[in-house]
Amino acid sequence: MREIYKYSIFSIIIMFLAFSFGLVRAMYDTVQDTLSTSILILHIIFAGITGGFGIYLYMLANKTGLLFPKFIGLGNLVSIGIAGFGGLSYLLTDYEWLTKVMLYGFEFSLALTSMLVGYLYCFMRHR
Repeated sequence: MREIYKYSIFSIIIMFLAFSFGLVRAMYDTVQDTLSTSILILHIIFAGITGGFGIYLYMLANKTGLLFPKFIGLGNLVSIGIAGFGGLSYLLTDYEWLTKVMLYGFEFSLALTSMLVGYLYCFMRHR
């Protein structure tokens, strides 16, 4: 139980770090290209870790045997995928509206991850 709680909180911290690196990269984008590129690489690494923890939370949600956490976990994976698609598409095409797709995907993922962490914590605590 403590392991689930620890990994879930770690997942939320990783999401905030990925968001922070993305924000810092956007702020430094006009100042220094070399710093911006290294921050972008860190942002992509932490976004990948976020996807890994999203898969882990989805697996935990499936272990409950209930539909509600499965749907939240699946929605979380979809929103992480949308955020990743928006970010990578922006890098390939340079269309600014794709950054909004990435941001909204991240925001939905953060909300669904928080909901799933709370639900799993309450569910696993009473087992």
